Amino acid sequence: MVKDETILPILEEAAEKLAVKLSYDDLRKGEVNTPGGICVLKGERRIIIHKKLNTREKVDVLMELLSEMDFEGIHLPTEIRERLDKLRTKKQPNTEVQDERH
Repeated sequence: MVKDETILPILEEAAEKLAVKLSYDDLRKGEVNTPGGICVLKGERRIIIHKKLNTREKVDVLMELLSEMDFEGIHLPTEIRERLDKLRTKKQPNTEVQDERH
């Protein structure tokens, strides 16, 4: 299994290849309390992650956000691609299962 310390830079590079600006900031100031998220700012997609998360949490947030994007054309190690695919599948309603019940 690939370590989170190895995965994080791979995911950061994947975001860059997807033309998504990635930054780490303090997202726990005042009313805000989020591990991170994605937004469009001045026409540019951005991912902002709380900078004080540990490496595993940063990987989890980035995996979750990247799984919603089209990463097909990007070279990724098999294990990372499989994790992203698994997350993507979890988010999509599985219509095949519903069809089998009827």
